[in-house]
Amino acid sequence: MNKCSVCGHERNDRDMKCPKCGSYYSKIAEIIAEQEAQEEMQTLRGRCKRILGSDDIKQELLAELRLIRSRLTNRGMFALFVIFVFVFALVVSVL
Repeated sequence: MNKCSVCGHERNDRDMKCPKCGSYYSKIAEIIAEQEAQEEMQTLRGRCKRILGSDDIKQELLAELRLIRSRLTNRGMFALFVIFVFVFALVVSVL
């Protein structure tokens, strides 16, 4: 948080009190804001923002997919394979 939560004045990290309005900066609010930012980066929305905000979208997407794949077990990989085969069989049978 680089601004005062009350008046929006730019703050210095060393200050404990806002020079413009006199309100005290809350460490609890800073900690909560940091935790919320970390939690959002772990959600799908946060991951999509990170991928779309990067300079090389393709490489960032591939890195994210590698990370997801590394977390899957063999059982999870097999389950995804079965799902894709089932969906493919349904699509081919309709066409």
